[in-house]
Amino acid sequence: MRTTLDDLRAALRLGPLAGGELRRALGGISAATLSRMVASAGAEIVRRGGSRRIRYGLRRPLRGQAETLPLYRIDAQGAGHVVGRLDLVYPEGSALELGAPFAWPLDPDSEMRDGWFDGLPYPLLDMRPQGFLGRNFALLNAQPLGVPEKLDRWSDDDFVHVLASVGHDLSGDLILGGRAYDTHLVARREWEPNLIRSADVPAVYPDLAGRALAHGIAGSLAAGDFPKFTAQREIDGEPVSVIVKFSGADDSPAVRRWSDLLVCEHLALATLTAELGIESARSTIRQYAGRTFLEVVRFDRVGARGRLPLCSNGALLGMSGASWPAAAEALHRNGWLPADDVTRIRRLWWFGRLIANSDMHDGNLSFRPGLCLAPAYDILPMAYAPVRGGELPGYRFDPPQPRPEDADDWRAAAQAAIVFWQRCAADDRVGAAFRETCAANADMMRQWS
Repeated sequence: MRTTLDDLRAALRLGPLAGGELRRALGGISAATLSRMVASAGAEIVRRGGSRRIRYGLRRPLRGQAETLPLYRIDAQGAGHVVGRLDLVYPEGSALELGAPFAWPLDPDSEMRDGWFDGLPYPLLDMRPQGFLGRNFALLNAQPLGVPEKLDRWSDDDFVHVLASVGHDLSGDLILGGRAYDTHLVARREWEPNLIRSADVPAVYPDLAGRALAHGIAGSLAAGDFPKFTAQREIDGEPVSVIVKFSGADDSPAVRRWSDLLVCEHLALATLTAELGIESARSTIRQYAGRTFLEVVRFDRVGARGRLPLCSNGALLGMSGASWPAAAEALHRNGWLPADDVTRIRRLWWFGRLIANSDMHDGNLSFRPGLCLAPAYDILPMAYAPVRGGELPGYRFDPPQPRPEDADDWRAAAQAAIVFWQRCAADDRVGAAFRETCAANADMMRQWS
């Protein structure tokens, strides 16, 4: 019986196949016959890999359009470069054709070395809208883009559709799709009128907070997710991109605690750098109109238009689920992460645990290509955050103890944690009640160390 193009399509709908596998699936046809069929199918067939590793996939349309999506990189000077092209393939997953060296590690024992990914290429995963800003993004774009208003209902194809349509200013240095890049070009022309001058910050930040909450999710503070906005502002006469977290504006116990935690995050970042030599995001506390603002300088942005690559632990090579030290050790064993960074990550992890940071998830540890540890961020005593409904938790600080092999890193982190708790206890921007808690935690840490 004659093998047809429909047979070829049917075989590849189950997933990409190597040439030999595909020929067998089609009844043992010859290599020459397969070559002719693939040529006849044209753009329907996606090919990746070297001559001995070539695999074939069936292009999967996105919203009815079977198009290749260009992948762009914005460099530190703000110039754009085409670095690859992305195709979706059946039954799910994607194929990335690189036009430049890949900046991130690729598992040599998996098909990703040739551009095949079970889902999206992992450096794109951090570009997906998430958290408070992501929920705002979804609310604003759901109707015009035809996606659900709730992020947890988005499929991978929804994410790709949104990224390729309007995803021009997300984490890292990549932009997917020509339409998103065109939006980026428009935004480049508009950055200067939107630059916040230093003298205007006290008036503009409260206004931006109100606008962020107007599009936000009711109860987001109680759910443990700080509301925030992004902005470009002038610092020391230079344009800088910032992420700004903020508290509520009343003096309720819950709002007071969120304000305390923002101050504590600022002090934790400073302590990591001063006491453990771990580079941390640059931050400033500002208090206007009854709110506390934590302004954090973005380390994936440079000046007015430049960008830097970034990839979280959760996205990197599917490392999600492992503890930070375990993930670091695995990266080191594969020759990707230097030993010094493994030590830094172990101490960062212990420091977080010793300051009651209960939110050390995979997205709160990131890397730069090379591979090297990115600056620390989102480090604060979240165990003390108000619970849903606004009540303060009855949390009792009980610093974890190390195994013998962890003793050196624990001791270094413990000394830094003592300094942190002492700084919080002495800072008048922290409420009196929480300062007492911080002082008691410093005393407890001194007893254990």
